[in-house]
Amino acid sequence: MQEKRKNPSDNERQVLFDEVYGCCPICGNKLTHTKNNRIYKIFEIAHIYPLNPTPEEVELLKNEEKLSLDVNDLKNLLAVCKSCHNKFDNPRTIEEYRSWIKIKRKIIQDNNIKDFYSLFNIEDEIYEVLKKLNSTSLDEEMVPLSLDSLKIDDKVNETLPYILKRSIKNGVVDYFEYIKKNFIELDKLTPNKFNTVAAQIKSFYCKCIQINNNQEIVYYHIVDWLDKKTGHYSKPACEIIVAYFVQNCEVFS
Repeated sequence: MQEKRKNPSDNERQVLFDEVYGCCPICGNKLTHTKNNRIYKIFEIAHIYPLNPTPEEVELLKNEEKLSLDVNDLKNLLAVCKSCHNKFDNPRTIEEYRSWIKIKRKIIQDNNIKDFYSLFNIEDEIYEVLKKLNSTSLDEEMVPLSLDSLKIDDKVNETLPYILKRSIKNGVVDYFEYIKKNFIELDKLTPNKFNTVAAQIKSFYCKCIQINNNQEIVYYHIVDWLDKKTGHYSKPACEIIVAYFVQNCEVFS
């Protein structure tokens, strides 16, 4: 018995378009074109596990992961360009299937984490620390941290790429003592302010790690969450703050 194709609604098509940021997640080409000053969407909705697989496809994919038992579920659909859709279907291969599953699984996990952004708050005073990190007088106040004091190597695993680990370590070495001093000053004005901020970041980290235990993905979600919570003031400053909490608190422990 053949499955009936359920055409996604306009809202569902928009969701699928937005989750790939308007670009084909396979080749990177834009899924829109402009003509006569109007923007037109030019994408197709592909089933990752086929809607009505052939006997050969059933055999090929019999031991492979499925993101949903319902082939028409949004979890099994991906917005792609026509060319990549055609290549994926003709002929279907294990390698491409696994690649598409990996792409869609990450999209689903990212969306699950982003759903929690609004539920986790951060103290307003963190914005003051971000502003000070952009101060022109910062160089005069910087005190390098001894490399012997770093805990990063003891806390990360193979899911954190070396280049990102290096960036985090550099941020800690450059800014640790300066950020620490700023939090001490905040605590003088409002006792336990640092502990409150640390607990908020730890709570969001714990929620992220429950959904995806890849440290690279979790790190960037914490940065993205902090950036949104501080009005997109400075993403590089947010990266430095997160590096500080990786070093000094229970993030990545």
